[in-house]
Amino acid sequence: MAIDFRSARSSSDVDWDDNELMGYNITVTAIPPQQLFPQGTDVPLTVTGLDPALATADSDVHVDADVSASTLRFLVNLRFVTTIMPDHEPSIDTFACDVLITAGFQQRRFGVLTAYQIPFCYDIDEVAQISICLKDFESKTLLLLQTNKTQMGPSNVEARMIAGAIAAYQFNNNNRQEMGLHPLDVMTMPCITMVGLRPTFYLVPVTKALSDAVISGQYPSDRTEVLKCEVASDYNGGMEAPEYRYYVAFRSIAKSHWKRFLN
Repeated sequence: MAIDFRSARSSSDVDWDDNELMGYNITVTAIPPQQLFPQGTDVPLTVTGLDPALATADSDVHVDADVSASTLRFLVNLRFVTTIMPDHEPSIDTFACDVLITAGFQQRRFGVLTAYQIPFCYDIDEVAQISICLKDFESKTLLLLQTNKTQMGPSNVEARMIAGAIAAYQFNNNNRQEMGLHPLDVMTMPCITMVGLRPTFYLVPVTKALSDAVISGQYPSDRTEVLKCEVASDYNGGMEAPEYRYYVAFRSIAKSHWKRFLN
């Protein structure tokens, strides 16, 4: 069954919503943190290489606080996005980038990029606009983070993130073929959305069958189940300070998936 979604889009940016998810037989299943993080998240920050001051400091930190320069800079940026200019879109994306770097996602061969565009469906003049993207030095896409700048009103952030994961699968396989490697039939893309500063963590399994269905505009017979995990918050529906332990725990989970398509 053909799905006439793409012809209806006037913009070059892919702007998926729930209609596309239903049309491509994609469901999103919420799971509790103990299921996504079976090893737990209560790991001392010192063990993970993070500044232990992050566990107790908040955005009200003073410039003469007894913390490292990098921690002070991070907390000042946190204060900026939570109290001074909470709706300033570039600041939120920059801070989300800082969170990934602080949590250890950026390593020697990886880079954290903002406002990144991934070609969508190869021969279609569309791109998936990704807020934050973790790439390796060979340009493979390892992790996506999609931000929603406000907590008010409807948002398609989840659907746009899933579209980005499909684009990343296509881009990664194209990259593999250019390197003389066989394309993979499935990649599970680790993803994060941020509404305000509250993160939700996802595992998006993208198969060749799903990618082909999206390229051809056909309804796939096999259902794709995306797993999502929301974490609790006590601050106005958002987060006064990022829950570092969840990011650090998700880093290990994400690595277990992206290492399968790095080589």
